[in-house]
Amino acid sequence: MYKEISRLVMFRDFGENSILNNVCEIVREAENLQNTSGSYKGTKLDGLVLRAYGEVRRLLDLGTDYGFDKNLWRDYLTFLLITNENPFTLTCEKVGASDGSVNGFAKSDFGIFLKLMHYDFSPMEEYLEIDCFSVITDYHSIPKKKQMYNRNVSEKVRDISDKLGALDVEDAEGAFEILTGFYKQYGVGMFGLNRAFRIRHEEGSDLEFIPINNTDRVMLDDLVGYENQKKRLRENTEAFVNGHRANNCLLYGDAGTGKST
Repeated sequence: MYKEISRLVMFRDFGENSILNNVCEIVREAENLQNTSGSYKGTKLDGLVLRAYGEVRRLLDLGTDYGFDKNLWRDYLTFLLITNENPFTLTCEKVGASDGSVNGFAKSDFGIFLKLMHYDFSPMEEYLEIDCFSVITDYHSIPKKKQMYNRNVSEKVRDISDKLGALDVEDAEGAFEILTGFYKQYGVGMFGLNRAFRIRHEEGSDLEFIPINNTDRVMLDDLVGYENQKKRLRENTEAFVNGHRANNCLLYGDAGTGKST
């Protein structure tokens, strides 16, 4: 595992204390420890077990926050892929996947992530006498009310995670199509995953965008009796996104008539 992530190019900056980096280090140390001997070996093993359970706990916390299910490890790796802002993902969210040498690096990285998603933890678990990673890769979460987790993020991550999970482990091209399509449609990072934000600016601190969880899905069809207004607004917006001439719009009317909606 640690040899794989050392080959990442575009997707390699996840923070020093990322779950991925920490799990890779545990795997590396466990493999090295198998080839050593000495009185300190038992203490080292106990330390690795504690660290392994600590990272699993972090995965469980993430799964609770975002309502992940079935394969928490794959959902976590998918979460990394669709939140990591780098030159490739930031370009894709503006213009989609364009021809260029950088695509080769991205496809290589996606191929590595597919291998990580299918990583076999059983040798390490057998050596450390644990089974926690097997549990999180075949996980059945307790049903939660929608208000208890970030449904907006959960739906997007689990959808992409399932699509990636259905690919062959060698199908980096398929992963490239799925992920670049996501970047173009939704963007990348917190703005790609969330629909709405609050702005918080406390004195002496930087301005923050705080995601609003579980925004209602209100569609134009839910607004009844405004067919002409909806038609004009839709046509103007379509002209704008297609690069044609368009007007700025001002919606006006009494309170509660659907302007914000």
